[in-house]
Amino acid sequence: MKQLVLFDIDKTLIDRSECHHQAFIHAFRKIFNVNTCVDVINYHGKTDPQIMHEVLLEEGLDENEICPLKNDFIDCLSQYFIANVKFDKIKVMDGCQVLLKELENKKVVLGLLTGNLETIAYAKLNHVNLGHYFKLGGFGSDSYYRPNLVKTALKRAKNDFGIIPDKDNIFVVGDTPLDVAAGIMAGVLTIGVASGEYSINELEDSGADFVLDNLNDFKKFLEIVKKEKKIRK
Repeated sequence: MKQLVLFDIDKTLIDRSECHHQAFIHAFRKIFNVNTCVDVINYHGKTDPQIMHEVLLEEGLDENEICPLKNDFIDCLSQYFIANVKFDKIKVMDGCQVLLKELENKKVVLGLLTGNLETIAYAKLNHVNLGHYFKLGGFGSDSYYRPNLVKTALKRAKNDFGIIPDKDNIFVVGDTPLDVAAGIMAGVLTIGVASGEYSINELEDSGADFVLDNLNDFKKFLEIVKKEKKIRK
């Protein structure tokens, strides 16, 4: 049976992208004439469109002001990022390169489950030479709500690779409770990684099937995904 592993990007595969942060500032100013940034909300685990919406509500705009310009904002955000990512200094999280290579060698299908727009997701990962590992995904450009992204990714996995979800062959990997919740709502297994803002205990409390400190121990990760050793909690 084929395994599919869907990875979050920010704070799971890579550290913070300053260019992404600046792209939001630029788009808020250009499209809505608002000087603000994503830090006015808790944005961790949310999709880019959701972040846009919640920030603007926080800044006092209403739905009638936001909705007509949301597509312009998304286009502006993406265009700024694509033009400027070459200047970004993105750090790959420890252990990530080795883990992805090992999973690829084991014939695990790798995908993305990220709130980033698809253009931004691949631009980030290509910038640090990780994009080639990922064959499909669910992205913030697919839906406002993260749980819908799992359904989108699973549909693509079925169409492109013939992967049929079973009780233990699909995994969502991420560093926030929202990553975990998206996987739970889709009925797939979840791996929390305490490499971001949330602790092991917080990820366990969110209902993750497995929780790791980081991605350094690829053997432990393979034990989970490939069932090379029974370690299900």
